[in-house]
Amino acid sequence: MRTLSLLLLFGAGLLSAATATPQPLSNQELGLMLRSGYSSESILDEIASRRLLEPLDEATKKSLLDFGASGALISALESRSYLVSASEADQARQHATEVADRRTAQVQQDREFNTLFQSQQAEARARAVAAPASPETTALEMLKPKLVRCRNGSISRPDGTELENKKFVALYYSAHWCGPCRKFTPQLVEYYNRVAAAHPEFELIFVSADRSRFGWETYIREMKMPWLAIDYDQLGDLGAVRKLGGSSIPSLLLLDGNSRIIASSYDGEKYLGPQNVIAALDQIFAGKAGNQIAQTP
Repeated sequence: MRTLSLLLLFGAGLLSAATATPQPLSNQELGLMLRSGYSSESILDEIASRRLLEPLDEATKKSLLDFGASGALISALESRSYLVSASEADQARQHATEVADRRTAQVQQDREFNTLFQSQQAEARARAVAAPASPETTALEMLKPKLVRCRNGSISRPDGTELENKKFVALYYSAHWCGPCRKFTPQLVEYYNRVAAAHPEFELIFVSADRSRFGWETYIREMKMPWLAIDYDQLGDLGAVRKLGGSSIPSLLLLDGNSRIIASSYDGEKYLGPQNVIAALDQIFAGKAGNQIAQTP
C-alpha cells in the first residue's frame, strides 16, 4: 500500500497552490461517471459546462447504454455539438500529461525526501544520547490551527482537540462549482453522520477547491457539512496538501494517525473516484467490528 509523508511536502513547500480548472470530459470519464451513479441529467449539466474532449465511440456508447444512459444523453453526445476545437483538445491533453508528470514527480520527490528525512532523524537520535527524543510533529498536527468546525451549515472555531486519538482522517477535496461534487457530497454527509458516532477514531476534513470564500461558505451551508474544514483563508499556504488530492474532484484521501496515505481516489494516475476510499473505510470498520465480536465470550 502506497504511503507518503505529508509532513515533508508541508515543510519543504515542494508544490505551489493551483486553481482548479475544469477540463473537457473524455469518453473514459463519461463512462466512469455513469458507473459511479451519476444520472444522465447531471452528466448533461457537466457536458454543457465543460464540453467534450472527443467524439463518442462505439465502445463508450455501449458502456453508457449498459449502465442506463438516457436517449437524450446519447443524442447529445452523438450530435458533436459539445466538442471542443482541435486546438482546445490538444491543450487539454497536454494539461493531462503535465498533471500526470507532476504527480509522478511528486511521488518521487516524496520518496527521496522521506529517505533523507529518516536518515537525518536517525542521526539526530544517535547524537541525543542523554536527551529524551521529542515527538515528531505530523502533518495533521500542523493542520490543527488551520481548521474550523462545520455543523448544520454553520462555521465555528474548534477547541483544538478534534484530531486527538484519531486513527483515520479523510481529506475531502471538493468545490461548490463542481457538479459531480454536489452530487456526491450529500452521500458523504449521510455516510459521515452514520459512521462518525460509532467510530470516534475517524474524522474528515474538507479541503476546498472553491474560487472564493463566498463559494466555500455557501457550499458548507447548503450541504450542511458536519465535519472539519480547512479555513478558506488558510488554503493558500497548503499547496502541497491540495495537490495530493489529484487533478479530479470529488476526491478522498484517507490517512492514518501518522499522516500516511492508506487509501486514495486514485490507483496511480487512474481516477477511481471517492467510492474507493469509502470502500476502504467500510473494510476497516468491518474488520474492527469483527475483532470485537471475535473477542466477545
